[in-house]
Amino acid sequence: MLPRLLFKSINRRRSRITMAILAVGMGASIATAMLTVSFDINEKMGKELRSYGANILLIPKNLPAQGGPGQQPYLMEAELYKMKTIFWRNNIVGYAPYLSRVVEINGKKVMLTGTYFEEEVEGTGEVGGFKTGVKIISPWWQVEGSWPGEGEALVGIRAAENLGVGLGEVLSVEYGERESGFRVSGILSTGGSEDNEVFIPLGEAQALFDMPGAVDRVVVSALTKPEPEEGIDIEKLTEEEFEEWYCTPYISSIMFQLEEVIPDATARPIRQVAENEGKLLKKFEMMMFLITGIALASASLGVMASMMTVVFERRHEIGLMKAIGADDTQISQVFFAEAAVIGITGGGVGIIIGTGLARMLGIGVFGAVINTSSIAIAVALSLSVLVALLGSLIPVKEAVKTKPAVILKGG
Repeated sequence: MLPRLLFKSINRRRSRITMAILAVGMGASIATAMLTVSFDINEKMGKELRSYGANILLIPKNLPAQGGPGQQPYLMEAELYKMKTIFWRNNIVGYAPYLSRVVEINGKKVMLTGTYFEEEVEGTGEVGGFKTGVKIISPWWQVEGSWPGEGEALVGIRAAENLGVGLGEVLSVEYGERESGFRVSGILSTGGSEDNEVFIPLGEAQALFDMPGAVDRVVVSALTKPEPEEGIDIEKLTEEEFEEWYCTPYISSIMFQLEEVIPDATARPIRQVAENEGKLLKKFEMMMFLITGIALASASLGVMASMMTVVFERRHEIGLMKAIGADDTQISQVFFAEAAVIGITGGGVGIIIGTGLARMLGIGVFGAVINTSSIAIAVALSLSVLVALLGSLIPVKEAVKTKPAVILKGG
C-alpha cells in the first residue's frame, strides 16, 4: 500500500516534488564537485605549489672529509639517482644538485655555483632515465637570453651589475691557480639570493674546483601530504603505525626514505615552503567542506519549504487517514518515503552535474582533469538523502499533529 500511496502523492504534486528535487540536486551538485576536488586536492595543489620552489634540502652529514684534509664533506653526484628508487619515487618531481665556491671574476669576489639546468639522468636497473634540474623544480626563474650550455654561464642580475657584464661577454673566472672562461648566455632574475650568483653547468664547476663527482647540497621538490598538527614522533610509533607513516607521503617519511638510499645525506625540510604548503592545503580543504555544508543546508531548507506546502495541501487526506486508523508512524513513513525519493533522485541529478563541474574546475584552475571519486559520489548521495530527510522533520511533525476531527469538520 505504501508504494501506491507514494506514487499517487508524487504524481499529483509533481511541481512541488520537482522543486524539492531541484533544491537537493543543486546542493548535491556542489557537494559532489567540492568533495571530488577536496579528495584530489593534495596532488593537484601539491603540483601547483611545487612550481614555487623545492621543499626538501639534502646536505652532507658531519663525516670526515671525503676529499682530503681541509675540505668539507660532500655528497656524490652518482648516488643521487637513488632518490627515484624510494617507495614514493613518483612523488619526487625533480632535484637540483649544487656545488658552490667563492671565485674571482674581474677582480671581484663572487659566488660561483655549478648545477643542473635541465639534465638527462641515466637510470640503472629498475630506474629509467629522467630529466631534472632547476628548469623543472624552479620554473619561476626568469632568464633574459638563454639557458647555459657548455662553456656558458647564467649571471644573476645583481651580480651582472656588480661585475659590469652583459649578454655575450666572456667571464674570466679564477679559482686558486685555475682559470677558466665562460660566455654569458643569460641574465637571471629570481628576487632571491640567486641574483648575486653566477651559475655554470655542474660538471664544469667540478672540474674548476677539482672536485669530480661532488656536490655540497641538493634541493628536492616532492609532492607531500600535510602532516598532523600535533606532529609525528617516529620513535614512539608502533610497528603498525610506523608502516602506515612510511606508506604515507608526509614530508618526514619521504625525507626518511631519502636518507635510507643516500646514507651520507641529512634531509631537512625547507620550513617556509613545507609549512606554508601544509597550512594552505588545510585551509583549502576547510573552505571546500564549508561550501559543501552551506550548499546542503540550503538544500535542506528548500526541501522543508516544499514539504511544508505538501503537508498543508494534504491535511484533509492526513485527517482521513487518521480517522480510518492510521497511526503517527504510518503517516511519518509516507512523508519520509517521499523525502527519500526526493533525496535519491535529486542526489543522482546533482552527482551528474557535480562531476562535470569538478572536471571544469580541474581544467580551469589546475590545468588537469580532476579524477572522479567513487567515495565522493557515495558520500554525496548519502548526504542528499540525509538532507532530504532532515528537511522533512518539521513538516512530518506538523503532519502527525493533525487532528482528524478538526480537519474533517472543516477546521
